[in-house]
Amino acid sequence: MALSIKEQILFFLICLFGILLRFYNHSYDDLWYDEIISFWVADPNLSFQETLRLNNLIDPNTPFFPLILKLFFSIFGYSVESGRLFSVIVSSLSMFSVAYLSWVVAKNNSFLLTLFLISFNIFLISFSQEVRVYSLLFFASSIFLIFFFHALKKKRSFFNLVIYFLSCIFLISLHPFALIIFFSSIAYLSLQYIKKREKYLFIHLINILIFAFAYYFYFTSFLSASAETRGEYFWMTNPDIGFYTNFFFSSFFGSRLMGVLFLVLLIALLIKNYKKIKNVEPSSLLVIIIFLSYFLPILFGYIYEPLLVNRYIIFVLIPVLIIISTFIYNLKNNFFKNLIIFLTILATIGNHFTEQTFKQFFNERVVSKPQYTEALIFINNSEYKNYILKAEKMKNKKATIDAVNHYITYLSEKNKLNVKFIPDQEMDKIRFLWHLCFQDFNGKNCKVGDVKKEFKVIEKKNFNNVEIKLLEITI
Repeated sequence: MALSIKEQILFFLICLFGILLRFYNHSYDDLWYDEIISFWVADPNLSFQETLRLNNLIDPNTPFFPLILKLFFSIFGYSVESGRLFSVIVSSLSMFSVAYLSWVVAKNNSFLLTLFLISFNIFLISFSQEVRVYSLLFFASSIFLIFFFHALKKKRSFFNLVIYFLSCIFLISLHPFALIIFFSSIAYLSLQYIKKREKYLFIHLINILIFAFAYYFYFTSFLSASAETRGEYFWMTNPDIGFYTNFFFSSFFGSRLMGVLFLVLLIALLIKNYKKIKNVEPSSLLVIIIFLSYFLPILFGYIYEPLLVNRYIIFVLIPVLIIISTFIYNLKNNFFKNLIIFLTILATIGNHFTEQTFKQFFNERVVSKPQYTEALIFINNSEYKNYILKAEKMKNKKATIDAVNHYITYLSEKNKLNVKFIPDQEMDKIRFLWHLCFQDFNGKNCKVGDVKKEFKVIEKKNFNNVEIKLLEITI
C-alpha cells in the first residue's frame, strides 16, 4: 500500500479532520437515557456481579460493553467526559480499520475515498459522541472482516485462525445484531464452495465453535426476554412504507436528499457490477452483509417482534461505503469516474455546512439532548429543591429512577447543586416539589401520575426534552 507524497498528505488531512469532528465538543450535551444506563451500569465502584445484575434489569443489550467501559473508567477516571472519549477513540480507530479493510477488498487506492466517507459520515460522528456500544460495534465489525479475509488466504497461519476466532467472539458478544455479520460470512463461505469448490475446513470448524458460543450466550437471554410482558414499555414497530424508500439512508447520511443520493449511487453501482458480485469475490460478502442486515431483522419482526433500528445495524455502513468507493474507482471512463468522486465529496462536505458538525466551529452548538444540567440548576436556584421523577412504561421503573438519580447526583456534585430526590413513601410529607419529566424516555406525555393527593401546578418550565413543574400538594 505504497502512497505518493500527495496521497500521504491527503490521508493525513482526512484523518485529522475526521478525528477533529469526533473530538470537538464531544461532551457538549448532557447524556440521554440510553447513555445514562451505560454510565450507571459501568460504574467502577460496582462489583462485577452487580454490573451484570443491573444491566439485565434495565438494558436489552449484552453486558459486554459496560464491562469494557467499566475497565476504561477504572483506568482513566469515572466521568461522562471519559466515557465519551472512549467512543471518540474507538470511532477514530475505525476510520483506519475500515480504510485498511477497503484496501484488503480492492487492493487499490479507492481506500482513500472510503476513508473520506467514513471520516465525514454524520451518523458515525454522532454516535462517536455517545456512551453506547455502537461505535465499538462498528469498529469490531471492521476488525472481524479484516481477519476473516486474512483467514481465507491460502498461506494462512495458525495465528490468523486464532485471531479470526477471537475477533468473532468479541464481535458477537457486543450485540445480538453482530450475528448478522457472522451469518453473512458463513453464507459467503458456502457460495465459495458452490462456485469455486473452496472448502476452508479449519474455518468451518472454528465457525462451529463460534456458533456454539453464540447459541449458549444468547439462548438464555432470548428465553428470558420472551417470557417478559413487554407490551407496556416496548416501543419498536415494524418498518412503514417510508422505510422502503430509503432504508435508513436519510439518517445514515444526514438528510433525505443525501440519503437518496447515496442509495441511488449504491444501487446503480451494484447493477453495473452484477457479474463481479456473482463471481463470489470479496465484494460479494459485502453485498451479503447489506442484504442480511435488512432482511433478517425485518423477517424476524414480522414473524415474532419488531427489532430493526438504524443504530443496531450501524455496521452496514462498512459494506455500503466500501462498495461505493471501490466500484466508483473501477469505472473505466476516467472523466465520469472523477466527476462522480468530485460530486460525492462535494455533496458530503456541503451537507456538513447544514449540520452542527461544521456550524459549531462558527456558532454556539445547538443542544440536541435533554438539558439535565439546565433543569437542575433552575431547580437549585429556586426556593424549593425537592423533586420527583416521572418514569412510566419502562422495563423496570425502579432501575430507571435509580439510573437517572445516579446521573443527577453526578451532575449535582459536579455543579455543586443541592437538589434532593423524594421517594414515594416520603412524598406526602412535602408540600412543594418539582416534577421532572425527561421526554427522551417518557415521550411528550408529562402528565403527573405518581402524586396520590390533590395538587396544583404553581410553575411550569421547559428545557430541551425536559419539562419541570412545581407542584403544591395538599398535606
